[in-house]
Amino acid sequence: MKKKILYLYSDTGGGHKSGVRAIMNAAAKRYGDKIEQEMVDVFAYTSKFLGFLSQLYGPIIRYYPKMWKNLFYFFEDMDRIGKIETIGWPFMRKEIDKLLKEYKPDILVSTHPVSRMVFKRVRERKLKLPLVNVIMDPYTMHRIWVIPEADVTVVATDHAKSLTVKYGFPADRIKVVGVPIDPKFSLSAAEKEKRRKKNHLAPKLFTVLLMGGGEGSGGMDKIIEEMNKAGLKIQLIVICGKNEALKKKLENLQSKYKIPMRIFGFTDKVDQLMGDSDLLVSKAGPGTIAESMAMGLPMVITSYVPGNEEGNVEFVVKEKIGKFSEDPKVIAKYIKELMGRKAYEACQANIVRLRKPDAAFEIAEIIRKYLKI
Repeated sequence: MKKKILYLYSDTGGGHKSGVRAIMNAAAKRYGDKIEQEMVDVFAYTSKFLGFLSQLYGPIIRYYPKMWKNLFYFFEDMDRIGKIETIGWPFMRKEIDKLLKEYKPDILVSTHPVSRMVFKRVRERKLKLPLVNVIMDPYTMHRIWVIPEADVTVVATDHAKSLTVKYGFPADRIKVVGVPIDPKFSLSAAEKEKRRKKNHLAPKLFTVLLMGGGEGSGGMDKIIEEMNKAGLKIQLIVICGKNEALKKKLENLQSKYKIPMRIFGFTDKVDQLMGDSDLLVSKAGPGTIAESMAMGLPMVITSYVPGNEEGNVEFVVKEKIGKFSEDPKVIAKYIKELMGRKAYEACQANIVRLRKPDAAFEIAEIIRKYLKI
């Protein structure tokens, strides 16, 4: 009989969901005939109201980033977190029981801190379910990520491990493996050239991938304007995410730019578009940075979510795998600098030193050991 793995996430940004999919794909490749896998948006399942609140994440970080930062640090206090959980608990408990009864999992794997309520209920009911907590934030890690009830906590960096210990989780139950990314994020230089020809891109022209995260934030139109002014000899791939207004705006402006562009909205082909590219220009999402590193792409970070992504910027700059600026003119300058062979190869060497492309497989192996398959 196949063992069932249930993954818990929340659709607040793209990173939590893509982390789940990465682990699922890795587990399927290794143990496909022995397992059954499903994923559930915990907020949406347990409460319509909480599901609605989770949908506000995108608009808040786009239009009210300071408010998000204040909320992030306000809830660093465990007493405040406890009060919120106490208020929400009566409304979520029955739905959590319903979730467990409906899916009948043999193990729970979380990529979002909201799962702490589910883990708490499993322990309260004394169910013999292994609980795996995968912390997606590699550097600026909010203490709400640490779930005491977990059997094991998986983190991306030694820094994240030190914070997890600081917040009270036993060091001997922490595994440092990296941010889980899909195994498809790997491509050789020869494959890259073939892909470009197939996708009607100039095979030898320096290719920049511009992304603003799932919400399409980060002043992307202004960045393109400065790239154009700088006369960069590049071709550009733009992913606007869910920001349809930005996509339409860029499509209308496309004819005035000298730089050839391909423009996408929300897409599940990010791996393929990274495979076409030489350089990533993007906000500081942890999954995006890990994927870029797996692909060997230096990066220019253009924006970050205050609070939870601040440390990601520090990581990129400190480890010299890319640059950071919120100024479109400086961003264009950095792109030009990284087009130089010496600067580009120096970044790539640091990426090779740091990247952990097999993190998803390592997490799949942790799951396998608990399931004893």
